[in-house]
Amino acid sequence: MTDILYVIGSLEVGGTERHLSLVLPQLAARGWRVEVAVLERGGPFERPLQDAGIAVTRLEVPSPPPVPKLAGLLRLRAQAQALARRLAERPRLLHCFLPMSCIVGGWAARIADFAPLIMSRRSQAIRPALFMGDKWLERRALQGADRVLAHSTFVLEELAGEGIARDRLGLIHNGISLSGRPGPAARKALRDSFAWRDDEVVLAVVANLIAYKGHADLFEGLARAAKDHPVPWRLVLIGSGSAAMRDGLLDQARASGLEGRIDFLGGRDDVAKLLAAADIGVLASHHEGFSNAVLEYMDAGLPVVATATGGNLDAVVDGETGLLVPVADPSALGRALAELIGDADRRHSMGRLSRQRAETHFSLETCVDRYDALYREILGRRQAA
Repeated sequence: MTDILYVIGSLEVGGTERHLSLVLPQLAARGWRVEVAVLERGGPFERPLQDAGIAVTRLEVPSPPPVPKLAGLLRLRAQAQALARRLAERPRLLHCFLPMSCIVGGWAARIADFAPLIMSRRSQAIRPALFMGDKWLERRALQGADRVLAHSTFVLEELAGEGIARDRLGLIHNGISLSGRPGPAARKALRDSFAWRDDEVVLAVVANLIAYKGHADLFEGLARAAKDHPVPWRLVLIGSGSAAMRDGLLDQARASGLEGRIDFLGGRDDVAKLLAAADIGVLASHHEGFSNAVLEYMDAGLPVVATATGGNLDAVVDGETGLLVPVADPSALGRALAELIGDADRRHSMGRLSRQRAETHFSLETCVDRYDALYREILGRRQAA
């Protein structure tokens, strides 16, 4: 018998997908019998789940008709019916992540008369990729859940503002598996391997090349800061994106005279090493649910310069573990970066406190503890009823 059935769109590269790949094996190790149903099969984060003995199955549905809007609705209905058939086998709890999965899960729970149902919203409500009709369907699904989880205070307050009762809301922050930190000699060897000079202040950005991640704001802010700042720096961009987006940013860098200071590294599997050799972590997003990248910066002992939005407000203590700046404000972003580029002592002090905050508040173990406690509470109440 399955204790918890999770539903998610896919296990492709993404923050939520990675989150589940870390959390679910830990829950399974604690004795929870977990299973994952995906709307679309495949993705690199399927492997760690399978390695932990967690079954991953696709909600098989017939091919929809070649009418885009009708096809989308019929596909959702078919997926909901497939999930309802799975719910007839009575797992103890259903937990849905991300909008489409919540829509499908809510519909399936109504068909199968199933409870308890947990849903997780993992982004701010302004996310542009979700159409108005989908937002309405998601909101309706959330209204029917027994518990709705946010991963940042910002998202929690948005949910409350949408009418979700406070007693049905919960908050579980992302967690990170903390790594060891290299000593001075190992750090220098890493920097040498990346051809970074000892006197360069390396700014690292872990974010795909997507407009809302704010790379253009960052380039503009650095161009302004560079005019008045003598300390050498290098900007390292880690993340994939379209050729058009990359070309546009390259054009901006050339026009600003920054081309020689910026490295486009694309997607990497050695992010932890890159961050261990860097000096400042940067995230200039226009909106952000709760960034795993910020936690990676903190784990690496980096001060964080980030926009004051979403989960960044929970993770970064402004003036203590990093600096928060207004969204879409290149001038403020440039000033904050110039402040830390020119002050090594402050960078080191903030970096130490940043790492301590990650250990205290955002470890993977703490995150898993909270899921474990939530599931036990919900199932305990149901058993007692």
